[in-house]
Formats: sequence, structure tokens, C-alpha cells
Amino acid sequence: MQFHVPQFLDIEDKIIGPLTLKQFAYLAGGGVLLFILSNYVKLWLFLIIAAPLAAFCMALAFIRVNGRPFISIFGAFVNYMVKPKLFVWKRKEK
Repeated sequence: MQFHVPQFLDIEDKIIGPLTLKQFAYLAGGGVLLFILSNYVKLWLFLIIAAPLAAFCMALAFIRVNGRPFISIFGAFVNYMVKPKLFVWKRKEK
């Protein structure tokens, strides 16, 4: 009896066209934020805010750094910036 062994387990399925579900969610979330923002602010302010927000959403969806998704790199950056950086080693007495 032969069994089918799954291969390529680390590759996500393409759900919506050439995009995975996570990529689509990042782009759709950014699009919804930009749509809401466009209704509440003036055009010149919208253009100033929209460019970095769109770039950030596209980076979340498509950029990989050393094989890791951008969201994990960004999370590590935020974690590094928030936590204290001074570590003082103290020897434990036996």
C-alpha cells in the first residue's frame, strides 16, 4: 500500500489569485484604512499619510528578510525599542 507524502509544507497556499490569505489580509486591511482615512481628512494630509501607510502594508505583504516575513522583523524591532537594553549580570551565590 502506498501513501501520499505531502511536500513543500513551508509554502503557503495561494488562495486569492497569486496572493496568500495573509498577503490579501494585509493589503485589504491597508486599503480599508486608506479608504476610511480619505473620508475624514483633507486631500493634502491624506496624501502625506497614505504613502507611508501603503508602503508599510505592501512591505508586510511582500517583503521577506533572510527568509522571515517582515511582520516578524518588525515585531522584533518594536520589542527591541520598548524593552530595556541594560543587562547587569549578577553571580548567584551557592
